[in-house]
Amino acid sequence: MKYTPKLLTKNVNTSTTHPLKEFAILTGGILGALILVYVLLGFVLEWVVVPHIPQSVERSLGELFLGNYAVEDSPERQYLQGILDRLVEHEPSQTLDYQLHVEESPMVNAMALPGGHIVLYRGLLDRVESENELAMILGHELGHFAERHHLIGLGRGLVLLVLSATLLGDQSGITQFLQDSLATVESRFSQRQEQQVDEFGLHLLQKTYQHVAGATDFFERIQKEDPEGPLAYFFASHPSPANRVDFLNELISSAHYPMGEKTSLDLPE
Repeated sequence: MKYTPKLLTKNVNTSTTHPLKEFAILTGGILGALILVYVLLGFVLEWVVVPHIPQSVERSLGELFLGNYAVEDSPERQYLQGILDRLVEHEPSQTLDYQLHVEESPMVNAMALPGGHIVLYRGLLDRVESENELAMILGHELGHFAERHHLIGLGRGLVLLVLSATLLGDQSGITQFLQDSLATVESRFSQRQEQQVDEFGLHLLQKTYQHVAGATDFFERIQKEDPEGPLAYFFASHPSPANRVDFLNELISSAHYPMGEKTSLDLPE
């Protein structure tokens, strides 16, 4: 029998898949695995680690962050501190020594720092029109402390940084892409948290004033001035103003909370 060699029509060592498709599959697999690990570690932080962080450690963290913000006292700060103290009196679960700070910045924002520190930006104070409206905002920030969201956020940020930098190096372009992708996942957690503390702030407003007038005022004002629709907030850390107003109105209706007379906000000169 005579052997006749045949030409190979297929190369088993070479893939027939386009290199770009293979790259997309590989990148997608890595991203999916990182997101899964990130989410799982985030849940471990939220449910296991953070609840057991002593308040002494939280206070120490707060001192580190507070170095970036003004701590000067003034009649205005004392007046605002009085509103915060009144809210805290009606929420026994609040056990930190809460301190309010005013940051002279046009930014329309407020935030909770570890250790019981709440920073109000001048831009926000200039937009608030009643004490009740401001109390809702402060109650929202107290909700972050009650749920320890500020510590959860720090932990998730650390996990994000370590995961991407360890695998691909902190200067990698792919690392930046993965960081942005994981940050998108985190924004969905943040929106859930924001809704949670909006509810906390509403209930605290009712406990303190015996009505919830002013609860939606700030968000309604922002909504009227916001040219972007709810879809623009899909990847944002906060829900859209319209969604927040709808959510709070549903809570007010279901709880049968009354509306009352709002208290004017008289900031000292």
